[in-house]
Amino acid sequence: MQARGVTLIEMLIVVLLIGILGAIAYPAYQQYVLRSYRAEAVKTLLILANRQEQRLADYGAYTADLAQLGFVQSLSESGRYRITVELTAGQFAYQLRVTAEGPQTQDRDCLRFSLNHLGQRNHTLTEPLSCWN
Repeated sequence: MQARGVTLIEMLIVVLLIGILGAIAYPAYQQYVLRSYRAEAVKTLLILANRQEQRLADYGAYTADLAQLGFVQSLSESGRYRITVELTAGQFAYQLRVTAEGPQTQDRDCLRFSLNHLGQRNHTLTEPLSCWN
């Protein structure tokens, strides 16, 4: 009775197939991760807008100071987005923006998000509204 083992050719074919599957799956996974962080950008903008409206109700004006809105730094939780607040019309209108930083800049379709005092999303940006989904 002869013992049957795996030949070198069979082993190379298996390794090749695993390599091909990995080459296809890894970029798709990377894109999935980038898209998942978009939710953080949206969440950050919605929290800031809510706090701006509360500030208007409490003090009669919006603020550009992130510390007064409860943010100790100008970055999102993960550090993948930089937060900016721009006031217009005195202190009675605002534009909130988050811009991709670091590894999130690989998400070419949705690098920036914005929200203003009227609730308009990406009002002056070229990024599509589908980024908010």
